[in-house]
Amino acid sequence: MNAILPAFVNQLLAQSREPGEVPEIPPSSAIGWLAPLASRILSVLDTGSYRAVGSFLAHGYAHLPFPLPDPTSAFLRVPTRSGMDPWPVFSTSVVLTIAGSLELEMYQEVDDSLSQRPHHARTFGPEEVLAVHGGTLCAIRSSDDALHLLTTGQFSTSGGSPLTLDEYTSAVHQAREVLESVSLAASAGGRP
Repeated sequence: MNAILPAFVNQLLAQSREPGEVPEIPPSSAIGWLAPLASRILSVLDTGSYRAVGSFLAHGYAHLPFPLPDPTSAFLRVPTRSGMDPWPVFSTSVVLTIAGSLELEMYQEVDDSLSQRPHHARTFGPEEVLAVHGGTLCAIRSSDDALHLLTTGQFSTSGGSPLTLDEYTSAVHQAREVLESVSLAASAGGRP
């Protein structure tokens, strides 16, 4: 896909809704991506190519646009509150968990989401991946120390509000601290 994202992300973004057409991703390619990804993101953050334009606040996260050379949209997501928030999924999306935890609840019907009766619930930790199809009814909550990279073929800021310069600066600072911690832990031979 490009030099920043793990190769399997493109397979997940391109998957159809057919149950028999699940992408075949070798287990060896789905591990060991966290430290290289954190280092690549840090190098882009340090070049000054990361801008406040296009950043926004939505469903409990500051979304920081992440430049990619192809039509895939990507955002670093930094949590801004700890409640379970609805996540409107407009197109197939992949979330790479860099740090912290991500709790996901999926619902079969709108009434289930309104009454908080999930059909499926799961918690994701660092170096775990979530792929979800557009139109899926879900809600998410993250730990305060979480950082994700959200990738999607089409992205909508529907319901989002632009970040102020202070909010953007704070979110980038928080993201940078997490990425540096992940990179440092990897270079020391440990896990973040």
